Amino acid sequence: MTIDINLEGVLEARERIKKHIIRTPLLRIPALDSILNCQVYLKPENLQHTGSFKLRGAFNSLLALTELEKECGVVCSSSGNHAQGIAWAAKELGISAKIVMPENCNPVKLKNVQSFGAEVLLIGTVSSVRDKAVKEIVKNEGRTEIHPYANKYVKEGQGTIALEIFEDEPDINIIVAPIGGGGLISGVSVAAKSLNPKVKVIGIEPTGASRYSKSLSANKPIKLDETDTIADGTRTDQADQNNFEIIKKYVDEVKSVDDEEIKDAMRLIVKKGKMVIEPSSAMAIAAFMNMDFGTTTDDKVCFVLSGGNNDIEFLANILSEQ
Repeated sequence: MTIDINLEGVLEARERIKKHIIRTPLLRIPALDSILNCQVYLKPENLQHTGSFKLRGAFNSLLALTELEKECGVVCSSSGNHAQGIAWAAKELGISAKIVMPENCNPVKLKNVQSFGAEVLLIGTVSSVRDKAVKEIVKNEGRTEIHPYANKYVKEGQGTIALEIFEDEPDINIIVAPIGGGGLISGVSVAAKSLNPKVKVIGIEPTGASRYSKSLSANKPIKLDETDTIADGTRTDQADQNNFEIIKKYVDEVKSVDDEEIKDAMRLIVKKGKMVIEPSSAMAIAAFMNMDFGTTTDDKVCFVLSGGNNDIEFLANILSEQ
């Protein structure tokens, strides 16, 4: 299968979206160096307008629509952060948006999507069920689907993160990012490797939804029987074919962390990084807390913090655990 994104598309995405998003800073956090055994840099997408990197891909995809597509409106399936991105971007651009979310979605993300003016349908608990519902809406209403991770413009929008990382610190030699459906790691890895073929890209999944780890072992995209993780932004049960090919070609390692490791990482970032992040964001940090990646204090490692949309009570419980 031909890989559907490239550096040129990412550069075009940057020009499209630059007036609509926050160009998040690259933060140097020396307090984490000895714990993670490297020079730690954080890319805090939790500071984005909607509290997540997903806004980048959402704006890029909507701005790339034809006028007729804009008139007919859009639809997407999302566990929360893509939903918020599409809802925010659609409101700003005057486009009708219908969003299918899981019945067990993060209540904070649901409330935000509704507050941005999108119509929400709560259907099922796994992505494949929601995807089927989206197909029916496309067929019946003529809306354009904006897939959360299998859309060229979405992935290229996410890839703008890599452009900013290298603009702020050209000597970054490792980038670590979470993997859900694979849109973020696809965009970031293609852009990063195109700019610097020597940079190492590492993707981290939850053990309760490790679809790409298992796909790499099987050498083909697989579908999970179930997903079970506190990292709600990664509860995708199926590996995308195109993203699988990108990960095989551009991502150097894919590892998994469990929920307790994720919680430890969330507490560490609050304590030492002075940053509130959601479970999906914490996976990259959790991996370096618990695994040896062969790094030294000479390595400049950027951890992409994908979002910070937490249910406050849920977050308080995690932070209070010992």
